[in-house]
Amino acid sequence: MKRLLKQNKSIHHLAISLLFCFISASASSQLCGDSVKVSYSPSMICAGATVAFLAKAPAGATNPHFQWVYNGAFVSYDTGTYLATSLKTGDVIKCIFTGINCQGSPIVSSDSIIVSLSPVTKPSISISTAVSYVCKGSDVTFSAIAQNAGPHPEYQWKINGSIAGPNSDTFSTSSLNNGDVVNCVLTVDPAFPCSLPKTASSYGVAMTVVDAVSPSISITASANDICPATPVTFIAVVQNASSSVSYQWKLNETNAGTDSSDFTSINLNDGDEIFCMLTDSNGCARNPASSEKIVMTVKSLPEIVVNPIDTFVAPGTQVMLSANIAGNLSSYQWLPSQTLSNSSSLTPITQPLSASTNYFFDAVTTDGCTISKEITIKILTNLVMPNAFSPNGDGHNEVFRIPPNTYINLNEFSIFNRWGNKIFSTTNSGKGWDGTVNGKKQDAGMYIYVISGTDKNGKVLYKGSVMLVR
Repeated sequence: MKRLLKQNKSIHHLAISLLFCFISASASSQLCGDSVKVSYSPSMICAGATVAFLAKAPAGATNPHFQWVYNGAFVSYDTGTYLATSLKTGDVIKCIFTGINCQGSPIVSSDSIIVSLSPVTKPSISISTAVSYVCKGSDVTFSAIAQNAGPHPEYQWKINGSIAGPNSDTFSTSSLNNGDVVNCVLTVDPAFPCSLPKTASSYGVAMTVVDAVSPSISITASANDICPATPVTFIAVVQNASSSVSYQWKLNETNAGTDSSDFTSINLNDGDEIFCMLTDSNGCARNPASSEKIVMTVKSLPEIVVNPIDTFVAPGTQVMLSANIAGNLSSYQWLPSQTLSNSSSLTPITQPLSASTNYFFDAVTTDGCTISKEITIKILTNLVMPNAFSPNGDGHNEVFRIPPNTYINLNEFSIFNRWGNKIFSTTNSGKGWDGTVNGKKQDAGMYIYVISGTDKNGKVLYKGSVMLVR
């Protein structure tokens, strides 16, 4: 029995020894390593910066030796840190490690890093708002745009240099006063080290803040108590309004003029009322402002009737002109005076006329207004018919007719085709043939016309031909 117990105890001690060796071996394998690891600081390499490359020896290694290699050239020995400057993208930093591992065996390992540089940039910030002209108490929102500041920069809004607003790229406030200046200071994201300097400030936005005072408008007239057809200019003067205003002129409640601060008319009548409506799109008043009304006084003119109006006479004819006046005149005269018997008479007689003449009766009223009436005396001419016409739609020579001012009392004007068929006829000297029959265009070619009537010498009969050109 004693022998059996002694044997079991020996087995127990052996099991414990084996377990201890297993645990020791496992612990030893976890602590031992075969590879050196190279890292650098800072985590982002900025162009022109000094960079510390760090070598971490294999776990459990002893008697360490480090050899640094820069683009294939040995540069440093027996230190776990290498400082490098003037790096370029693509440079290779390598560390070769030699030593004894935890199991007592010599080891050699290496690790390398290919340099990637980030350019150094300058941060900037700009701010904007939809309007810089607001009414007192209005909510205004400002927006900031940051550049070269990383994904998570910080924003500090300021009003007149005092801190305001949250850390956000937008800022809203309704407590602005007139003349306040809003700006924003940007702080670069710490994880974005290659942006220098670390802060930037926007330009300030100056605010125009107005109280809710209604704009006003007044108008003036360049003249009143005027003669008919006198041009009058009305000018609007605005107060308590922004620069974004519109004007609507009114003449007797009807829209007139253009969107302008002035309005001119030459067609005013006695009693007309002119005023102007003002709308301020950026103003604080909700309703348009209206000016006072200007009531126009327009003098009345005497009624003048002149005769004869646009008459035709034979060459060498003398014509009596006449002017009938209902009202008071201070002076009057016929023009051109050199062709009249008495230009100061209400009924002058012309000299024998050989050419068409325009006569004017010019008068001045007792109120100082001027009046002018016109008479045209046209001289009849002998009949001379054209020899061709072209009804082709170009607006020239479209109709074959008796020329205007021809001295003839017409009995008949007829057109015949080449077969002797009458295709057009009229007794009105103002009408002519347009080259069609029942709406159908006639062929180009020669046509015969006949004109009969009387002139100053008695009966006349004209026959001739005309060419229709297409």
